[in-house]
This record gives sequence, C-alpha cells and structure tokens, in this order.
Amino acid sequence: MRALVVISLAALALAACSATPGPYRGPLPSDGPILYSCDDGTQLTVEFEGGEARVAIVGGRSFVLPAVGADYYSNGRYAIRGGGRDASWQAGGAAPVACRGA
Repeated sequence: MRALVVISLAALALAACSATPGPYRGPLPSDGPILYSCDDGTQLTVEFEGGEARVAIVGGRSFVLPAVGADYYSNGRYAIRGGGRDASWQAGGAAPVACRGA
C-alpha cells in the first residue's frame, strides 16, 4: 500500500512538471495576488491590500509599496499605478510601461 502511494505521488509530480499551462482566461481574483505581464517583458505578482501593494518581480525582487495616492503605490524607486486588469509599472528612472492582469 505504501509503495502504491509513493508511486502515485511520483506520477502526479511528474505530470505536473510536464504540463504546460495555457494562458489564464478566467476573471481576475477579487482578492489575492494578480499576475501582470508588462509590455517590456516584466512579469509581476501584485497583491493590493490595506493601503499597500505587495509586489514580486518574477525571477527578481519582492517588496512592499505604500499607497501615495488613489490607485498609486510607490517607494520612490518602484511604482505601480492602477490595479485590476490594467496597470502601469515603473522601475528606477525608466518610463512607465503598460501591464495587463491575467
């Protein structure tokens, strides 16, 4: 029985690794993180909650941006504006880029 469980778990893990997920087409989450794909290739996960935006750059840094205006979050170096399906992302002194929630 134990061997069967181990084999089943291994098969599930292998199947999960080989599956290539397609684009998410459902509605954006009403709570929790939103995955954004930006025009410059940057991918972010952002969770807007309690006057702040928790941002994780896929393959990079994570940080918290405080709200500094209506739908505008910034720490002076990074900024995200908007939320929901459309947002703009700005890093350093670069111009803002459009991002689409998925």
